[in-house]
This record gives sequence, C-alpha cells and structure tokens, in this order.
Amino acid sequence: MARVEPRKVFERFSQLKEERATWEPLWRDIRDFILPQAGVFEGEKPYEGWRRHRKIVDPTPIQYADMLSSGLYSGVSSPARPWLKLTTKDPKLDEEPDVRQWLDDVQKQMLLLFAKSEVYSALHKSYIELPVFGTACTICQRHPTDTIALQNLTIGEYWLADDAYGRIDTMYRRLSMTAKQLVDQWGIDAVSADVSSFYRTDPFHRVDVIHAIEPRFDRDAHKRDGLNKPWRSIYFEEGADKKILSEAGFDEFPALCPRWMTYANSVYGHGPGSLALSFSKSLQRLATREATLVDKSTNPAMVYPMTYTGQLEQLLQPGGLIPVGPNDAQLVRPAWDLRGLSVDSLEALIARRQQQLQSIFYVNIFQMIAASAGDQRTATEVAALQQEKSMMLGPVLERLHSEMLDPLVATVFGFMIEDDLLPPPPEMLQGQQLSVEYISVLAEAQRTADAQGITKTIQEIGLIAQMKPDVLDKLDADIAVDKISSMNGVPPSMIVAGKNLALIRQQRAQVQQQAAMQQQAMNQADVLKNLGQAVNSAGLQQAAVQGLL
Repeated sequence: MARVEPRKVFERFSQLKEERATWEPLWRDIRDFILPQAGVFEGEKPYEGWRRHRKIVDPTPIQYADMLSSGLYSGVSSPARPWLKLTTKDPKLDEEPDVRQWLDDVQKQMLLLFAKSEVYSALHKSYIELPVFGTACTICQRHPTDTIALQNLTIGEYWLADDAYGRIDTMYRRLSMTAKQLVDQWGIDAVSADVSSFYRTDPFHRVDVIHAIEPRFDRDAHKRDGLNKPWRSIYFEEGADKKILSEAGFDEFPALCPRWMTYANSVYGHGPGSLALSFSKSLQRLATREATLVDKSTNPAMVYPMTYTGQLEQLLQPGGLIPVGPNDAQLVRPAWDLRGLSVDSLEALIARRQQQLQSIFYVNIFQMIAASAGDQRTATEVAALQQEKSMMLGPVLERLHSEMLDPLVATVFGFMIEDDLLPPPPEMLQGQQLSVEYISVLAEAQRTADAQGITKTIQEIGLIAQMKPDVLDKLDADIAVDKISSMNGVPPSMIVAGKNLALIRQQRAQVQQQAAMQQQAMNQADVLKNLGQAVNSAGLQQAAVQGLL
C-alpha cells in the first residue's frame, strides 16, 4: 500500500489540538491545585519541576488523591492476590477438569509476567491521574526480554479521538528528544535540515517529536508487514516541513485510555478532580490567610520613633532591651492589635474543606475498609462495607475493566502466544473464544450480593426441609457450589468436578453397597443362629419329656 500523505497527518494533528484546547485551562488548574507533579503542557519542559508546588500551601488534596489511587490499586489489580480469571463463557466447558486446569495455569503465568515486567507500577500511575483529570493514557508495547512494557503518559502530552461507538482509537503524543537521539534512531537522511544542523553543532538540543497512532483504513489485510497492520504508527517532527520520520504499524491499538466518566460526546473524561478543584482553591486561600494571621500575630510590623532608626532590628531580637523614657513607653508597639482575632474560625473552615475533599476522593470509604480489618467487626459487616464501596465505584470499575484491563490482558495474551509462554491447550478449547472475569476485591464485592443470595436461599431451604424433607429435591447442590466458588474467586483446583467427582461418588456408592450387603449378611446369620438355637431348645425339651415317661 502507499504510505500516508504527510499533509493529512499534520492536518489531523491540528484538528486534535483544536479539539483539546478547551480542556487545557481546566487541566492546568487541576494540576496546579491538586496534582502538581503531573502534566506537561504547551511551552513547558517535562524535565523541569522546580515550580510545580508553588500554589500548594495545604497538601491535603495531594494526599487524598494519592489515597484514592492507592485504594484503586489494591482494590482493582493488587499484586498481592489474583484479580483476574480466564473463562470460555461456557459453564459446562469451564467445568471440564483439563480446561479448568489450563485456564488456571495461564492465569498464574500471566500474573507472574505482570509482576516481573513492572506492570503494577504503571497501573498505579494510571490510577493517580485517572480520578484527578478524568483520563489516563498508557502505551502497551513489547519488551525484548520481559515480553511487555508499559509507558505512562501524563496529561497534556497526548491527544485522543474515538470511533463511532465512543471507543478510543486514535492517540497522538509529544516527545522531547535530542538531535542526537533523532539521528541515532532514524538516521541523518530522515531528519529535517534544522535537526541535521543541530546534530553537528549542538547534538543535545531538544526537539519536539509527535508519535501518531490511528486506524489504517487503506491496507491489504492479507499482508502482515508494518504498512498493512490495522493501526499505523507514525513519527514526525513537530513544526518541521511536511516530512515523516518513519511509518510502521500495530496489530492491536496499543494505548490504554481509561476514563472516569464521560458526558455527551466528549472524548476526554471527568473525574473527582474536576469537582475538587474549587474546594482545593478555597483550601489554599484559607491556609494562606491562616499563615498570614499567625505571621502577623507573632511577627507584626512595628511602629517606632524615628530616633530608633537603625537600632530596632537589633533591639527587637528575643531577649533584647529597648531603653525608653517615661513618655516613650508606647512609642514602640505593633502596627495593629490582633489580640481580639483568633485562628479558630479559619481552622474550622479549613477542616470543613478538608472533609469535603475527603468525601469527593472516597477517602472515608477506603479508610473504613482499612480500619475494619483491625477492629472487632464481623465478617458480615466487613462484607457490607466492601459492597458499599463497590456500589459507589461500580460504573468506574466497569470502565476500568473495558477500557484498560480488558485490552491489557488481550494484548499480553497475544504476546505470550508469540513468545511461546503458554502450555498446550486442551483439544476441546480449539476454536473457543476466551474471556476475562475480574475477581479483585472490588469486583468480588460487586458479586457478593449474588453469592449471599444463594447462601441465604440454601439456609432457608434447610429450615423448610426440617418440616418437609422432600423439598431438598428442588436444590441442585452441585450447581450451587460451583456458582458460589466462582463468585468467591476460589481456584478451580480446589473444586472437584467432572470425571473425578463421578469416580468419588461411584467409589462411595460401592463402599456403601458393600457395607449394606455385609450388614444384610450379618442380619441373615443372626436369624439362622436364632432359628438353630430355637430348634435345639425344642429337641432338648422333647427328650426330657420322653425321659420322664
């Protein structure tokens, strides 16, 4: 196929910049007042951070945003426990022992790969920006030795677009590279004249490069080369004359772009950070005023006679002595009297703003869950708290699953196939489509109500069976056990199924049958023995009678 026309790429980039421009003032404000370490916008240098925290006086918003990200990290994809389960979506097929074992082995291998390749570190960074800015972006690519590598992008350095169904399918990002790096990667002939000149005179001069990933519609699907893959990957110098550095492709869209919540036809998401912005601004003003009040109270401006010029700074040191006459005793004094003012009212307002931010970032819920592990609450109460948290974050979890974790798992599964990291699948899985179920703390809490419903129904059937035992015939206990174990994330190897279950039951039936036969034989022997004793007793009686005669 023909290579992409540079003019179309530059026009598309201009269009994306125009569409995103209305979001940038909001993102800058959120960055400045909630997450100052994030974000790189037009005119800013990604490697300069010395002025990042200049608008932060009270760090509460930063702390609460970090607590929410930590809660998502531990509740959605914690490396400390399994959080996903592979399935065929065919319950009968899933129950086949070979299938269940293979799915379990692949799941363990995938989680091990995530831990080895630092996937969890990248996921945590996504959970930081997602709730604050409403959108996060991470690029998922192959790694030469670790199979997978995730690269987090920060707000302001990427542009997105979606398809007709609202799914993100286009991502442009800005990279800052030195002239030497450009020449090393693409060669002296591929770069612009300016970069070529910088390479000779100032090789470490930085240049902005744009990396574009978007659908490729004009391709030959029968070819598998980089120019015919479903997604094109293009690099070009920003602002340079219409010249492409390189063009290649991807089999899958490599950008993971979860959004907290979207409205109307918006490409970018809204998160708690948008709501928290005004409260954070108010908190910073109140904290500044409190500091100013304390400063003026403890180190006020002084009124003094002109004759003390040049002496007062030394005289007002702690323990200093100021010699004055009887008529000058009140001439050296604070410029204003703040004794009637108190910081209590400001502290009350600050505490109120902090509580509002705590609620916006769901900190109170996560803290309740964490505290419940160390107190005397029952398992039922803890489960209720987990369920409350999952209900409040339910829509967010669904988006996290569909927009970040689903494509991540699918991409990594493909990499594992290419690297021959999977065990041979059973024959019955040939042609079957695999799916993912999430069994993390929050995902399980969403299913807790269903599992509790099954358990409660079984308990109530047991009560009814005490009065009418044949009601137990209506309960399929095997299906109930399978459902409850699946909802609770129990490893398949712990549940006996299929031929093994049938064999166990057959052996038990044989043992019971042998025991019954032995019992029957013993009963018959007892009958014969009693009958024999009766016959012998009757003979003795007859002989005794005859002897008397």
